[in-house]
This record gives sequence, C-alpha cells and structure tokens, in this order.
Amino acid sequence: MGFYAKLNPPFSQDEEPERMFIHTAMDALEPDGILAAVVYAGIFADDEHRAWRESFLREHTLLGMISLPEDIFYPTAAPTSIMIAAAQIPHGNKKVFMSRIWNDGYEKLKGRRVPVPGGQLSEVASAFHTFLKNKPIKSQICTTIDGNMMANGEEWSPQLWLPQPQASQAEVKAAQENVLQSIFRCVAHHPDMADVVLPNFGNQYSKLPPLPTNKEEPLSFFFDIQNGKSSGIKNYQEGATPYVSSGDATNSVIGMTTGPGAEIFKTGAITLTAFGNAALQPWPFLARGNGGSSVRVLIPKFNMSVRELIWFCAQLNMQRWRFFYARMAIKGRISESNFKFKSPKRRLPDNANNIAKKLKKFRQTLKTESKLW
Repeated sequence: MGFYAKLNPPFSQDEEPERMFIHTAMDALEPDGILAAVVYAGIFADDEHRAWRESFLREHTLLGMISLPEDIFYPTAAPTSIMIAAAQIPHGNKKVFMSRIWNDGYEKLKGRRVPVPGGQLSEVASAFHTFLKNKPIKSQICTTIDGNMMANGEEWSPQLWLPQPQASQAEVKAAQENVLQSIFRCVAHHPDMADVVLPNFGNQYSKLPPLPTNKEEPLSFFFDIQNGKSSGIKNYQEGATPYVSSGDATNSVIGMTTGPGAEIFKTGAITLTAFGNAALQPWPFLARGNGGSSVRVLIPKFNMSVRELIWFCAQLNMQRWRFFYARMAIKGRISESNFKFKSPKRRLPDNANNIAKKLKKFRQTLKTESKLW
C-alpha cells in the first residue's frame, strides 16, 4: 500500500466542514494510501452529507468505521468515530469493517478519565487486522457489511449496522424493572399523576389481533409510529395532562399542563425520546413535537398487556446505544428494517395486577410515610 496518514482533528473550524478535511487528506495520498482519522460522527449519519458519502465511495475505498466512547474527548461529549479509508481506489462492492468501542480502558470520574478494566481497543485492532487479511472475524463487537449496501449514500455509522448483543435473562429483567420503576419515580415527583392513570390501561388494546410471540420484526411491525404533536411546554398553562419531552428523568415527563385535545394521546402509549430513551405512559399525555428532537409515540398494532408493553420498552432501551445527538431516534431510523425486536417467547398476562391501583397505593404510601412523627 501507499503512504499512511494518521490524523486526529476531530472537529472542524467554522465554515470548514469535516468532509473538506477528509477530501484534502485523501487527495494528498498516493493511490491505495491509507487514511485513519478521528472525526465528528455527524457527517457519517446525517442526510446533509448523503451525497458526499455517495461520491466518496465512487473515488475511494472505505475500509472501516469504529465508533468511540462519547466521553473520550472530555470535557466535550461529542460523538466521534475512527474512519479508515484507502485513497483513489473506487469502493465497488468491497466489504466494510464496522465496530463500536464503549470501553477504551478509561472512564470519566470526578472530572478526569481514569483506567478501568475491560478495554476493547486490542480486540477491535486484532479484528480489523484479521479483516484486512480477508479472514472471518470472531468478535461480538465487530462485523462486516457489503459495500454495495452503502452505494446510495447510506449511513456509515456502526450504530446502524452492528447487531444487537445477546442479553442475559438478568439484563432483560433489570431493563424491564427499570421501566416500571421509572413510572413510580414519575409519580413520586408528580403525585397528581396517580389521579390521571387510565383505570383500564392494558385493556384498551384487547380488540386488536393477538400479539405474535417469539417473532423478530422491525419496530413498525409491532407499532404505529407517530411524532409528538405539541409545541414547547412554555406555550401551555398548567393543567392535569402529563407533558413528555426528550429527557430521561421522571419517565420523560417534565410537567403537568393543558393542551388541545387533538394533541393529546388519550389512550397512553410508549414514548421514545430523540436520544433513544423509551418509557411507558399509562395516562393521557402530550408529547413534544418540533422536528428531529420530537418525541416518538409508539401505538400498539396488537393486543398487548402492560407487561408486554414493558417488554418492548426494555428492548428499546437495550438498543439505546444506537442513538446520539448527531443520530437522533427519528421516525425513519426507528422504522428501518435492520432495527429489529423480538416479541416475548410466550404471552405475558397482567393477571390481577392493575397499574392504576398500584400507583394510587404508592402515592398514598408516600403521603403516609412522609408525615412527621
């Protein structure tokens, strides 16, 4: 191969987009010379750079994309990726190496990054060299894809192409419990929400077709995906309807407000924030609109119990790693065919449990236990 260029910008100056830096670097290399650069990840994901990605592959070969931890350039938290490419050789249908590193051997602690066990750098480096030798990769955090899948400017983000790691039963259970605990934390923060819980929540989907079990499909197979319809919460007066925005705390509910009836999701649903946090809303609610940072609302297409809705919330949260500021959970991305979910192996009935009664009891317990003695 030709000369190597190892570069680490990773962020552009004003009016000098990262693509111009990459373009200049590739032009400076001899044919088959290798570029390795750490670059802001947005240009590999957004539609604005689709045409650039398409034209790049007509001129050069993309060898690999490796996503890095978001705190690696602390104190910034911008997402970055290592881009590796061979200059002036059209890509064609060559395979592309994809990987994601979430543990580089350090973590942020009290304003600095300190060593931790479990670093993945050596595993990814070894897998990439195996890829260059055209040998099969044996790694759970790396994969390869056919280059022709990206010929039309498709994303280069590893977050799109990597398969979901296999989760243990304990991890799945913990993710489900966190969904339920989030609802209770919300009522602890907004006690009046116990009064607006739908008394029949979990039964309103009973007339829909039965949920297919143990079936792996895109999210759009199981849910009707809609965008939130409401403007910012400051545009409404205080009221009795929960307002869901793109935050994590208190089940993504940031206040109680009023709003036009047409903007209210009256039967409850699953909400998904722009950054991939899923929450179950067992009450009528308003959801933030406003473009890419809108809240997505998932309305079941099948008869689902509360436990089954919690199941899907947990599955979504375990794939939250796919989304970041430059790659938000917009409707198109969460509808993609390779963003798949498996329904439970068997139906999960609610039995005698009623979430409305539980939340009212919980609110009363808070009142009782918080009295002075």
